[in-house]
Amino acid sequence: MLITGAVLGHIAAGVIGGLRFNLVVAAIAAAGAAAISGYRRAPRWRTWASAGVLCAGFVIGDGLRIVAVGGDTLRIAVACAVALALGYVFPAVAGAYVGRQVHKGTGYLSAIVIALTLVAALSALVHPIAAAIAKIG
Repeated sequence: MLITGAVLGHIAAGVIGGLRFNLVVAAIAAAGAAAISGYRRAPRWRTWASAGVLCAGFVIGDGLRIVAVGGDTLRIAVACAVALALGYVFPAVAGAYVGRQVHKGTGYLSAIVIALTLVAALSALVHPIAAAIAKIG
């Protein structure tokens, strides 16, 4: 399949739209999901509860906004994938991983701090990246 300039334009527009995720909702959802499954003896079902929190946060924070803006299906799919991965899943998984490594009973606190820090750091980095992609495209 040949990728044309129009397809690359839609992908770039989707990446730019996904990079502008909702900071407040992403921080709350990622911290909550990391706290739910981010301690050493967390049962297996907590992972599914964390996924539910992330999905609900994404739909409330960014999913409805991305779909409401419109565009073609490719742009919406790329924007949703980028926003979900960078704003929600990556901070929550990193926070949960760190929380499970803590040996004294404060793993969930460590998970929350890591998730919040990553959301804030990523939100600071993505706006210059989105501006650079917009200049290129």
